Amino acid sequence: DDVGPGRSVVDLGCGTGMLSIGSAIVGSKYVVLIDCDEDALDVAKENVEDMGLLDFDDDDDDDDGCEMEFLMAKLKHVAKKSDDSGGGGRGKGRGRGRGRGKGGRGRGRGRSGTDATSIPPIKPPQDTSPQDDGIPLSSNCVDTVMTNPPFGTKPGNAGIDVTFLRTAIRLASRAVYSFHKSSTREYLIRVVQSWGYDVEVVAQMKFDIPKMYKFHDKNNVDVDVDLIRVNLVPPPSQDGSE
Repeated sequence: DDVGPGRSVVDLGCGTGMLSIGSAIVGSKYVVLIDCDEDALDVAKENVEDMGLLDFDDDDDDDDGCEMEFLMAKLKHVAKKSDDSGGGGRGKGRGRGRGRGKGGRGRGRGRSGTDATSIPPIKPPQDTSPQDDGIPLSSNCVDTVMTNPPFGTKPGNAGIDVTFLRTAIRLASRAVYSFHKSSTREYLIRVVQSWGYDVEVVAQMKFDIPKMYKFHDKNNVDVDVDLIRVNLVPPPSQDGSE
């Protein structure tokens, strides 16, 4: 229900556009691809064109295709101190590797009773704006946001995975899907709960991360990755009222 017929989607940090293409194929009505890399956006547009997904006519009320827009914007991020827990951790690689294998059954639901007060204070999505995060879109502008952020292990990028997640939550009105290192699961659940949202792990997989940076000491490494879903829809009231 989060992605598909009638839904609007943002792909935050879209890279080559694979998540966006999948969203369009399953029937989403509107998809925005966002990246800070002009070359990546060019490749994403080529991939979308190759799939025949740019033929949408917004003047034709009978066109049931997907309207797709491309936006170059850079997320504002201030790196966390290296001794802060969470975000990147010490694993190697970024969230740009190739996923393989089947996602396992999700576990680690929100509201698990973890003490959310034990995490360092992080400004919640509800209190941020386009001026804060650098993404020139209004809050709650789409149904669903999908993001495959950097893991935050590159020097100077500590905590960037949480920054992506916070902005994704700001932009969405229904749900967020985000890929993160499994080793950060407990921390991320606490962060999202501290913002007042339910979160669950809906799939588990391995990313094959190639050597990309000088601090990588192996040619490639398998990284355990969670796909998490953040639910932004308030539960119905107990008395059945709106």
